[in-house]
Amino acid sequence: MFGSPGPAPAPRWAAECTAFAQRLDDPLFAIFVVDTGRGGLAACAAGTRTPRLPSPGNSAPYAGHIGSVATDPAHRRRGYGRACVTAARDWLAGQGCTVIDLYASADGRPLYDTMGFVVRPDVAMIWRAPSASREW
Repeated sequence: MFGSPGPAPAPRWAAECTAFAQRLDDPLFAIFVVDTGRGGLAACAAGTRTPRLPSPGNSAPYAGHIGSVATDPAHRRRGYGRACVTAARDWLAGQGCTVIDLYASADGRPLYDTMGFVVRPDVAMIWRAPSASREW
């Protein structure tokens, strides 16, 4: 997300980032950024709301998710990541999401802990199609 590709080919995931540009008009998606002031990206976070059926523990019409949280290493420890995550959380809450999830890296978890995010008590599971990329 930061900088421009050098002489080596850009990673395959870089091409997938064009999906952000295509979703900017999508009312279920929003991205929040802090600009470096020189046209570069200092930090970002994306919010996505997904229509959902009500359940006994949550009657909200949408589930919220925060992802693509990143802060350029040169701009860390200035509150930019927190500002982006706060903006995404507040936008999702304002859109009817009463539960918002995110996946925390080891570096990001202390920030999310201070913002009131908690580790889920249930076991998260995932299925991946055999043809899906394993480049995580």
